[in-house]
Amino acid sequence: MRNTHSNQGNSLIIILIVLGVIIGGVLYYKGAKNQKEALEASLPPPFVDMNTASPSAMDNASSEIGAEDTIMEAAPLQEFAIEGKNFEFSVKEIRVKKGDFVRINFTSTDGTHDLRIDDYEVGTAVVGVGKSSSVDFMAEKTGTFEFYCSVGTHRQMGMVGKLTVE
Repeated sequence: MRNTHSNQGNSLIIILIVLGVIIGGVLYYKGAKNQKEALEASLPPPFVDMNTASPSAMDNASSEIGAEDTIMEAAPLQEFAIEGKNFEFSVKEIRVKKGDFVRINFTSTDGTHDLRIDDYEVGTAVVGVGKSSSVDFMAEKTGTFEFYCSVGTHRQMGMVGKLTVE
């Protein structure tokens, strides 16, 4: 009889151990899930690079950022198409406001040219006939700045223009 009593006691101990492991596993899983949710809630919304992001990525990011999270409005975009030919630019002067986001789409229609603005440390690639390159920058400094072609002596030959930031 003693053997039967001992087997029942061992079975009861095994059942209690299995139940303890199951309950411990459930509690651990719930705790890990709650920690993950708390961590995700504390993270800032994702950054989306507007120059490289797909439209769906930008839509997803904007839907995750509520109106109350908006820190500043997007700067107005000022876009210009400029052609370079025979040692001159098709546009001699660009006028923008401080804080504007400026995009210059440059195309060479005759020879090899580029467009540089030293004061903003920006410039397009050097392109050949029929080729284009763009440059983007934020107009953060007020004043009048020269843009020019840096190929050979094109600048000295008069291939210059003015960028005025008001």
